Amino acid sequence: MRRHINNIVIIGGGTAGWTTALNFLLKTNCNITVVCAEELKIIGVGESTTGQFNDIIKSAFDENDFLKKTGSTIKLGIYHQDWNEIGKSFTSPLGDSFFNETKIPNINYDYFRIFHIAEKLKFDSLLQSQLMINNKLPIIENTKQKIQFNHTAYHLDTFKVGQYIKDYVIKNNRVTYVNDKITKANKNEFGFIESLNTQTGKIINGDLFVDCSGFLRILIEKEFDNKFISYKDNLLINRALPFHIKNEDNTIINNYTKVSAKKYGWLWDIPLQHRKGMGYVYCDDFITPDKAQEEIEKELGVKIIPQNDIKFKSGRLEKFWIKNVLSTGLASAFIEPLEATSIHCTMVQINHFLENYFSPTMELNSNINQNLYNKQMIGMWEHIKDFIILHYNSKRNDTEFWIEQSSSKRHTESLKSKLDIWKYRMPRNNDYSSADSNNLYYLGNTLWLQILAGMDLLDSKIAKEELMYFNLYNIGLKKYEAQLKENKWYIDNCIDNNKFYLEL
Repeated sequence: MRRHINNIVIIGGGTAGWTTALNFLLKTNCNITVVCAEELKIIGVGESTTGQFNDIIKSAFDENDFLKKTGSTIKLGIYHQDWNEIGKSFTSPLGDSFFNETKIPNINYDYFRIFHIAEKLKFDSLLQSQLMINNKLPIIENTKQKIQFNHTAYHLDTFKVGQYIKDYVIKNNRVTYVNDKITKANKNEFGFIESLNTQTGKIINGDLFVDCSGFLRILIEKEFDNKFISYKDNLLINRALPFHIKNEDNTIINNYTKVSAKKYGWLWDIPLQHRKGMGYVYCDDFITPDKAQEEIEKELGVKIIPQNDIKFKSGRLEKFWIKNVLSTGLASAFIEPLEATSIHCTMVQINHFLENYFSPTMELNSNINQNLYNKQMIGMWEHIKDFIILHYNSKRNDTEFWIEQSSSKRHTESLKSKLDIWKYRMPRNNDYSSADSNNLYYLGNTLWLQILAGMDLLDSKIAKEELMYFNLYNIGLKKYEAQLKENKWYIDNCIDNNKFYLEL
């Protein structure tokens, strides 16, 4: 069923819907219709991103204008508190790629981080870590010249960001915004969706439909026989208590997301220019919502006003693309808020489709492309699931939640295999790739090593022996000593985080 793709219909707004519209606007010549109900009641609770989101923002907007008008802030990494043991912390800067100039055993072998593991050093010597610890941005103050990292990200007020992108997108004459609700999908004799009926009586025709309707999954699940694959046996977190804390004049705006492990889950702390977006993510099998709020209020020493009571199921759909319906965002999958995987995968899913599958004349009746795309998306989400489970491979046993969640029975077979391999050698990029996913999450040694080291899961003796064998130990030592000297100059000359936002 070859058809010319002229009209894209996106169901749902928010961050997923409007960034999807922006992507199609920038990368195709199609007409785009976005159908979603008015979003004034949506409360942005604070969310963080990865570098994938920054790429699309910078491709369409002036970054300073974006930051100023949305109240967003720059994110350099994640600060983990109390995850492996109470009282211990570690930094995990965003995935700044490492290239091994010796190419032994390969170009991606991260001897610098492995040197830290060999010497039982925190990754605080990394420039990104030092910027996080000293609350500086990678901008030389006297010239406003940016230090070129491969990755920076944002902390977002998702409502403001959605509106910012929406305001830009709907000015284009190829984009139509329909403030309405979908009541019915109309299919042809082959099962393809031809049009949508709305609550106010409109009929919206389309060639390709993109479901960004969140957990409602209006098209991708309700209109097709599409099974939900639950991750509940691997990850116990299933509820979130989000709230705000307003910034005061003396509030330090951190350049990192802080994630603090608590008795029954963890607390996110996402700094924006006007407030902190915070939330307790927990498992309601072990604590009630009232007790969860009481725990957080006691720790923070303030009364909080929950913005919502979010219940969610960790898992993914069996298929992400069926006939002429594509899905992204929460409509496809959700694991939990840790590591900003939701917004990231929204970007990856649409980018991958547009870059590798979309054409103005698509053969939608053939399952070949759809099966391959679905296989790749499944591989990506399964890979992410392993990475998130890794965070809970903890020594903590102070509550039933941590005893249960840190048990090896929560591990997947693929994670078990990785951990077994790493008992005898250090991780390598190839360990995270598969023929199905091609590691679409772009998640390699950089982040895995930082979490593995922070959770004390790698053997320092094996790390040192390996470096010595490859003649990389002394090279790692020299790089470490040089990095310490460079860091001081940068920290002395980089702009203070709070000052940067005052000068926007």
